[in-house]
Amino acid sequence: MNFSSRTWPDWVPRMLWIRRECPRCNSLKFKSAELRPIDGLLSMFALRPVRCMFCWRRYYWFTFHGAPAQ
Repeated sequence: MNFSSRTWPDWVPRMLWIRRECPRCNSLKFKSAELRPIDGLLSMFALRPVRCMFCWRRYYWFTFHGAPAQ
């Protein structure tokens, strides 16, 4: 599936599925993002908020180990 051509509303979380690369700037560097109210619900599905270090876009990716939700 090619989701890169779709424009998502701002309230829909953007997910990085397989490649942990920013779709906007192709950066590989991420840091933990600030928590939002929906993050508690998404953490039940092993999703962790991250932010790109260069363009500051916010994404979610799957964690397969016990990473704390902070």
